[in-house]
Amino acid sequence: MSNPTTPGVSVEEITRLPYSVTLADTAIPAFIGYTEFATEGYNEPFKIDSFLQYEKYFGKAKKENIQLKDVEGKGVQLIAPEVQFLMYYSLQMYFANGGGPCYIVSVGNYTSSEVNYVDLKNGLDMIENSKEPTLTVFPDATLLTDQEDFYKIYNEAITQAEQVKNRFVIVDTYYGNSTTSSGNLNTISYFRSKVKTSSHAAAYYPHLKTILNYTFDDKTPIVHTGLQNTGETSGTFYVGESSAIEELRTLAIEEITIGSADAFVLADLLAQAIAIAEEVKETADVKTALKVAIIEAKAVLEAIYDGTIDDFMIPEGSEDNEPAFSEEFRVLKEAIQAAEDKVGDADGITLKNLESSNSALYNQVKKEIRSLNVILPPSSTIAGVYGRIDSVRGVWKAPANVSLNYVVTPTEKVSDKEQSELNIDVSGKSINAIRTFTGKGTLVWGARTLDGRDKKEEDKDNEWKYIQVRRYYDMIEQAINQALKPFIDQPNISHTWLRAKTMLENFLHQQWIDGALAGSTSKEAYSVETGLDKYKDKTMNVTVKVALVRPAEFIVLNFSHKLQ
Repeated sequence: MSNPTTPGVSVEEITRLPYSVTLADTAIPAFIGYTEFATEGYNEPFKIDSFLQYEKYFGKAKKENIQLKDVEGKGVQLIAPEVQFLMYYSLQMYFANGGGPCYIVSVGNYTSSEVNYVDLKNGLDMIENSKEPTLTVFPDATLLTDQEDFYKIYNEAITQAEQVKNRFVIVDTYYGNSTTSSGNLNTISYFRSKVKTSSHAAAYYPHLKTILNYTFDDKTPIVHTGLQNTGETSGTFYVGESSAIEELRTLAIEEITIGSADAFVLADLLAQAIAIAEEVKETADVKTALKVAIIEAKAVLEAIYDGTIDDFMIPEGSEDNEPAFSEEFRVLKEAIQAAEDKVGDADGITLKNLESSNSALYNQVKKEIRSLNVILPPSSTIAGVYGRIDSVRGVWKAPANVSLNYVVTPTEKVSDKEQSELNIDVSGKSINAIRTFTGKGTLVWGARTLDGRDKKEEDKDNEWKYIQVRRYYDMIEQAINQALKPFIDQPNISHTWLRAKTMLENFLHQQWIDGALAGSTSKEAYSVETGLDKYKDKTMNVTVKVALVRPAEFIVLNFSHKLQ
């Protein structure tokens, strides 16, 4: 009765839902790095829901310059660019692997000379007080020029995650292969010596070769180097060709000096020399002298066939006692020795113009671009896996034994023996391997935190060595914390305690049914106790105990047989 017309008391029943626990979002990454632009401003966390939104608010990948190299017997080869920024490609991998809503913290644009620690630290500080981001990812961290800054920024992120509690850091290794550039320490050993132990972070190795292609600038002149290496002298580069012509010249002299020179034999020798010179001309940079020599040699060849030249004898008074005919070979040889191949045919031409000027070479370059795959550290891809597993199975499911999309192969093959050293180490800093299995593709093959060592304490293992245990605990802790806020300033009596207990038990019971908690009965899975804490100024005390599930990380098959 919303509009009573008769004086008196009217009753209107309003349905009200009881207090309930709402699950907190568990896989909301904050990607901290560089973007083409930032519509909403730099160092401002901005939430997006799709890759299209990323392109709208933050742009695309930095366009790389095209560098080509001629390779003997293989044609044109595209040199992998020294990429400065990886955010765009990383977001592609994140969404392709099941990622959902996320935050982008742009710390600068592509005019920045390089990735630096100060910019990344400023971006990290911006999310310190943000409650929603639960994962921290640095797509550009491996591009820090100083390796020490790489470990420094990750240690800062781990410290922040431990303070915020409801946050988890996905860590990359600085190198994607097993050996550092110095060769003094391998990648994993150096990583473990620098990164702090924490259950709020997990590391993954190695890097990934993806199906993505780099973005190239088709309006910038191409740098195309030839077969000749920098510093290599002209006289030594075409040494094989010049030696071949010298051998032909020697044969021609022998043919003449025996006294009965066959014009057709001499013509054939000269034709072979011209063919060698023509091949050199196809690749040589400076072709004028070589072209002239070839034209003159062809004129002599035609004269032989026409019968205009029929005297091949050594002229009287010749100082070197060689026939004049051999001069054609010498001229070709000297022109070849002076030729260079330091610049390719596409040098200085834009890809757009190359399409019309040299379509064959253009098609080769486009094929090379399509075959050159982007190499990325795995953190952004793994962040997508976290989101996929959380939405499909639940945060309590280990983000492991799942395939990676858009991945061709890891940059390094990890064997069982190598993974045993990655997975369990005396330092406790477990590193999760990414491996390729026949018929299954590329899988995440580990689910341990950077505090993965077993700690014998009252015969109990380290309860925080698994990623899903740490993340699930953080999730229910935050969810219960938010659910209890309406009880603030409520009467601290048994009725209030009962309401809080019932609410939490309903929530945990549903979690147990969903498979998040261990135990054959609800009593084994959880317990909730509420009441008055007389030792703490008579505060309301809530004690929640849960039995978290662990993964079947090691499965041992025991076989036995009995002979009849």
